[in-house]
Amino acid sequence: MDRAAITQVLRRARAATAAFAGPPPVSLERVAGRLGIADIRRVEPVGDAAGARLEEADGRRVLAVDRRIPPRTPQWNGLVALTLARTLLPPGSGGERADDLTEIGAAELLLPARVFAPVAARTDLTMDGLRDLALRFAAPIRLTVRQWLLTRTWTGFALLWRPDGGGLRLGWRAASPGLRFPAPATIGAPAGAIWSAQSRLHAAIRTGRPHHGVEEVQTGAGAAWWFTRFGVVRDLGRRSVLALVVLDRRGAESPRRRPAKGNAAWSEKRRPAAGRSGAPVGAGRRS
Repeated sequence: MDRAAITQVLRRARAATAAFAGPPPVSLERVAGRLGIADIRRVEPVGDAAGARLEEADGRRVLAVDRRIPPRTPQWNGLVALTLARTLLPPGSGGERADDLTEIGAAELLLPARVFAPVAARTDLTMDGLRDLALRFAAPIRLTVRQWLLTRTWTGFALLWRPDGGGLRLGWRAASPGLRFPAPATIGAPAGAIWSAQSRLHAAIRTGRPHHGVEEVQTGAGAAWWFTRFGVVRDLGRRSVLALVVLDRRGAESPRRRPAKGNAAWSEKRRPAAGRSGAPVGAGRRS
């Protein structure tokens, strides 16, 4: 994405939350007021899908939210933050780029970095840790993950795999600043483009329990090894699997252990030693 556009969106979002000093969660009603939104109203839904939209009422801009969604819950907060964030985008933004910029802005509105980063730095990089952060800020999982990556507490990817027919396909993704996605990680790609048939990804969706370990993956530039945490989440009303690919725990600006070209944690030529099971020594058993 265009770094200048990201900077612009973040600057506007931070100006809107400048008065927030904590503790979380953020009051989006106050944020909306700073963005020129006169009111947030609960309205009758339009169509089957729950959502939020900006409207004009008596010469004022109001944000209308589906009344079926309880206020100030993670779902409500997420919808409101995403709708507000669209007002921060540069003119002409569209497509996947606009969606990513919107999520970046929404994450900053709902989980302001100056408050979120110190908390995130003290949180275990696990599925339970992620859920704890989301609960503390009353935020959806996706926005919480994106902000966690943006704080540079750790370096890697978040890949959300949704059921599609008889398999899983990539439905959403986020990455640390400056990190490129591997070629197979395109939206709509089948899980088999990256993960093996023996991957813990499949165990997670089958058992509903979190799994973690070192995975052999295909990056488009050959085989690589990724330490990955898998957990089942609800996304768009469906049971999906979130994969947190951890390439470096110290952050993107660490002078050591930068991701290799192609974003592989280890390239095939630097493949770790293997024990009897064929798993890299120190990877441990499947969880």
